Amino acid sequence: MESTQGLPLEVRLSAYLDGQLPDAEVDEINAILAEDDDARGVYEKLKLGSEFGARAFDRLLQEPIPLDLVRNIKDAGKTEDEPPKSGFAAIPVATAAPRRASPFWPKALAASMALFIAGGAAGYLVSEQRNAAQEVASTQFAPARTWLDDIADYHRIYARQTRHLVEVPASDQEHIVEWLSASTGVNFALPDLSGQNLTFEGARLLVAGGKPTAQLLYRNAENEIFAICFLKSDPVEGATALAESMRNDIGLVSWQKGNASYVVVGPSADPGLERLAETVSASI
Repeated sequence: MESTQGLPLEVRLSAYLDGQLPDAEVDEINAILAEDDDARGVYEKLKLGSEFGARAFDRLLQEPIPLDLVRNIKDAGKTEDEPPKSGFAAIPVATAAPRRASPFWPKALAASMALFIAGGAAGYLVSEQRNAAQEVASTQFAPARTWLDDIADYHRIYARQTRHLVEVPASDQEHIVEWLSASTGVNFALPDLSGQNLTFEGARLLVAGGKPTAQLLYRNAENEIFAICFLKSDPVEGATALAESMRNDIGLVSWQKGNASYVVVGPSADPGLERLAETVSASI
């Protein structure tokens, strides 16, 4: 993997998305994304464009093979020196003019590459108009992103931070409750998870699903980071059942209660994530 030091930020973020950066530069980009709102905006646009283009190309590959292409493949396998089939005499025929190389293959390859590049470029440009991009993504390619997708992306970045893990430290718990309750419109109590060997580190304010979202961060003895996130949502009677989901290496257990939606986030390999969510749902 070659260094991208000194190249424009867009180029470095593109290499970051493709997993083409050295480890040292991955840490550097993580730090930039954690601290720079403009960089996060560019990252989200590049990510959307990459997904758009890849999905468009996948759809192209799923199209049925054109009959002309099948015929060209068959013709390419024939030779003029094939011996006559057994039992039949060869019939003299006029010498055919030399077959021209079919122009189909260069055109097909050029069309495929043009469509792939156009798909990626269209995805990047459409990301400037969020509503149009969401409509295309939801109706043609894949389900629209949910607030849980946003939470997983945030957790993947912030869980790697050391000095900048939280905005407000655990020592200011009273302010955290007042600040996040006012910002999200959700009244809550800080869960004490010491019985689960988790230490409260502090909190952040995020935006997930287009809404202000609270993030409470905890650390275990193995230095793994767990989070409780919540935002205001349409009210429900009582509480819904816990729902488990995964985003690669991140596990999420979500539910709704009253006028809020909640999720507990942690390593997907942790077997106690659902039990932790049960504890949180009863105390928050």
